[in-house]
Amino acid sequence: MNGYPKLSKLMGSSPAVTIFRRFSTLNIQNLLYLQAEINELEDEINEIAREDNESHSEQKKLFSTQWEVMANASDGDRLQWEKWLEIRSKLDQYNAALLQVEQIFKISRADDQDIQFLRTWLERPKSGDRFLRGLEADIWAPKNTLDLVTLQSRFAEKDILTAWIVASLLPFFHRYLGHRIFKSHPGDEEAGIIEYEDSKLIAILDIFGTVLSSAMPLTSIVALYYINDVGARLAAVAVFTLAFSMVLAIFTKARRIEIFAATAA
Repeated sequence: MNGYPKLSKLMGSSPAVTIFRRFSTLNIQNLLYLQAEINELEDEINEIAREDNESHSEQKKLFSTQWEVMANASDGDRLQWEKWLEIRSKLDQYNAALLQVEQIFKISRADDQDIQFLRTWLERPKSGDRFLRGLEADIWAPKNTLDLVTLQSRFAEKDILTAWIVASLLPFFHRYLGHRIFKSHPGDEEAGIIEYEDSKLIAILDIFGTVLSSAMPLTSIVALYYINDVGARLAAVAVFTLAFSMVLAIFTKARRIEIFAATAA
């Protein structure tokens, strides 16, 4: 298995490298052209409607209040209705494209490490073996880095600490120890690709963060019991409140308003 079938197998088994271009510039340019077309059609329909309203034909004067009359008019008098049908079709294209682009821009940007891994995989003789030729070889090139998105980000649902460990410590661990004790990714033994499951790490950090967050208020109560000086107590309250909010921010995915509510309580 080589080429795109092999690449699709890699992406299917490692969702973090399901990296694609969003074609931001082309999508926006398409919207701009559709918008310009509709803007011109709007001017045309307004002019046609004005002429029909000022017409000597009693039937055309009814177009603005009775759409059935406009839709069923004779061929020579159907210009306004035909223009509306053209606008309707163009609006369908524009609205669909607008909503699609909105959803595309919500897709997470690909992580730099995952992009680099994919580039390396494509270059390795025992992996992609540079099967991409011509313009296709530029899809994941550095010039398109900001245009690359992933269908499943490794960091979208992770707290700050977990994201930092996965992004910084895990590569360090793999470089000096992981590649020695873990087996290669199934199907890529020759390429030496190792995939780490972060579920256990996330579970441990979640437990640690929950215990630490729960212990902070209790620790502050005990500390304040032994502090008699009022000024020192106020300082201790400020320190413990700051520490508690930092723990929530680092170990959880709580929003700012949730952290504020927890510290205020």
